[in-house]
Amino acid sequence: MEDSELDNFIICKKCHTLHRKIKLHHGTKALCQRCNTLLYRHHQNFIDRLLALSLVELIALIVSFSFTIIRINLNGVYRGLDFSSMFYTIFHHHYYIVGIVLLFFIFIFPLVILLSLILALILMKLKSSKYLVKRLLILIAKISHWSMIDIFLLSILVAMVKLFNYAQLEFSVAFTALILVILLDIFTLKRITFSDIWDEYEQIYKR
Repeated sequence: MEDSELDNFIICKKCHTLHRKIKLHHGTKALCQRCNTLLYRHHQNFIDRLLALSLVELIALIVSFSFTIIRINLNGVYRGLDFSSMFYTIFHHHYYIVGIVLLFFIFIFPLVILLSLILALILMKLKSSKYLVKRLLILIAKISHWSMIDIFLLSILVAMVKLFNYAQLEFSVAFTALILVILLDIFTLKRITFSDIWDEYEQIYKR
C-alpha cells in the first residue's frame, strides 16, 4: 500500500482498529466502531480558532513567567515565588543538572511549542512556506510530550496544601495566568488532535 493510500486511514488510539477516513459534515465527529473512542471531528474555521487559542495561551504563559506566582507570609516575613528567583536559587545551590532539566521542561519547551505552533498556523493561513510548516509541525510532535508546566503547577498546589497551616498565601495574576495556560492546553488537546493539524496542512498545500 502506498503512502498516499495510507493517508486515507486512521488508527484508533485506544483499541488500534484501522478505519478509513470519510469527509464529515459541520459539527459531526467520527467514532471508533469497536470502542466508540473519538477518532476525529469536523472543525469550522480551524486555523483561526486554534491560532486565537494559541495566542491567548502565549500571552498567559508570558505573564506567568514575568510576575510573582505566589507570595508567602511566614510570621511577617514575605517571600515570593517566581520563575527567575526559583532558577536563581537552584543554580545558586549548584544544582545545575536539576536547574537545566527544569528550565527545559517548564520554560523552554512550552515556549518553543507555542511559538512554533503560532508561526506554523500563520504560515498555513497565508498558504506559504510549506517545508518550514512541515518542519515546525514535526518539531512540535517531537517535544510536545516533554512540556511539563502542568506538573509544575501541580507541585505548587501540593506545596500550598502543606503551607496552609504555617503561612498566609497570596495569589497574584501570574498564578491565574498559569492556571489559564493549563486550561487552554487541556481544552486544545481535548478538542483538537495533532492529526487534525496534519489534515489541515495536507488540505492547504495539496500534496
